[in-house]
Amino acid sequence: MRLEDCMKRLEELESAREELFKILREMRIHSTKSVALIHAGKIEEAKLELKKAIELLEKVNEYRIYPEIYFYLSNDAMQELVEAIVFKNAISGEFTFDINLDVTPSAFLNGLADAVGELRRYALTKLIEGDFQTAQRMLEIMERIYEHLMEFTSFPEKLVPGLRKKLDVARMSIERTKSDYIAARVARLNESLGGD
Repeated sequence: MRLEDCMKRLEELESAREELFKILREMRIHSTKSVALIHAGKIEEAKLELKKAIELLEKVNEYRIYPEIYFYLSNDAMQELVEAIVFKNAISGEFTFDINLDVTPSAFLNGLADAVGELRRYALTKLIEGDFQTAQRMLEIMERIYEHLMEFTSFPEKLVPGLRKKLDVARMSIERTKSDYIAARVARLNESLGGD
């Protein structure tokens, strides 16, 4: 290694960083929009946003030749994409732990964990609408995600940063959703019996 080599590599990295940052920002925007569209009941539009985000992921992965920047910059945007896909699959009745995405293991696991929060929001909306069957299905998916991800908590924090904390939040979300589900069922029962 020589000083000239360092300068050349750092200049390459700086340029690549700027390019990658723009692509990641766009990918995050599409992922976030898809989640908002799903909550608004616009599933087909959400799928289009996800398609755009997945196409951008392919561009993102071209930057693996720059590991110094690729891994620390890409993880969060990949995580949001996984979260959006898991959410879309869950509400579409297509939930699976097998998703054909070229993302890091950490992004995949943390994206799954983050999806629990969106599933809670969706379940609460369904409870308000009186759709107990869908709310219960979302709750079951939340629990499955939590149970499967607990298997990964034995790995060091450096390998799956933030996973344990996200799982603590997920556990609380699941418990609150169960409580909300029971309260909504009791309220509906009281209502049907003519109670106040």
